[in-house]
Amino acid sequence: MNVELIGQASPEQIEAWKKEVKEKYGENHSVKFYKVGGGIAYLRTVDRDTYSLAMVKVRESPAKFAQVVLDKIWLGGDESIRKDDGKYFGLCDMVEDMLNKQKGELGEL
Repeated sequence: MNVELIGQASPEQIEAWKKEVKEKYGENHSVKFYKVGGGIAYLRTVDRDTYSLAMVKVRESPAKFAQVVLDKIWLGGDESIRKDDGKYFGLCDMVEDMLNKQKGELGEL
């Protein structure tokens, strides 16, 4: 049995977001989802401009980094995830995963 989550987008909306993200940010970017407390949020991976803006804001407060990133990459979904502190703090923990890092190998010559 499929249970619909609060904020769940239609398959057509998800495909539209995927297309928009690829066109605007490149093939290495994608749409992600975050489920918590019966709700779902849709976000895109972080681009350089968003990262740079967040780094400027972190000087004001370390908490501003996640706030700026999440505001910029939010596509849609259950608004309670952004408004309920417990859900929001859980999502903040996921910001690092949204950076879409490709780790390489570092060596010394």
